[in-house]
Amino acid sequence: MLGVAPEATAAEIRAAYLELARSAHPDRHATDPAAQRSAEERMRRINAAWAVLGDPQRRAEHDRRAGTGPLEGVLITRPSRSFTPHHPDDPDTSDADDWHHEPDPYDPRTAVGRVLGAGPPLLFVAGLVFLAASTVTGIRTLFAVALAMMILAAFAFVGVPIIAVARSKANDSDRR
Repeated sequence: MLGVAPEATAAEIRAAYLELARSAHPDRHATDPAAQRSAEERMRRINAAWAVLGDPQRRAEHDRRAGTGPLEGVLITRPSRSFTPHHPDDPDTSDADDWHHEPDPYDPRTAVGRVLGAGPPLLFVAGLVFLAASTVTGIRTLFAVALAMMILAAFAFVGVPIIAVARSKANDSDRR
């Protein structure tokens, strides 16, 4: 399934797997449901082949049974632990736009301040402290303060992300 010779090295098997996984991954066929289903099945076969050939013990077992049947018949009880997504010997694919995701650059104008970000959890914790104090002392004023803090915390947990999104949208419109 990986298209490597029986005497292929571990590095050659890994390179073949990565190349096939990149080209056959179902996410590359997201616009066509039929092609995506076909890619999912192909990816399962590629992963099954990798699970056997990428693990030295499973590969040795497969080599001992050479010629007895396809890889799809091999029972895979656990994934190979030898796979690492990036290896120092891998070619640099940083210029492949369709494979790597680059996050948007951080813009400090869109970030919420530390006080605004820490406000909701601090209000909630303070509300819990006041609630505990009102329970122990029986003072209703402390209970009212605790309730007010928890309500403010709930609004702040919703409001702070809305503020962040509004700042981000305003910043996006400024760039255009």
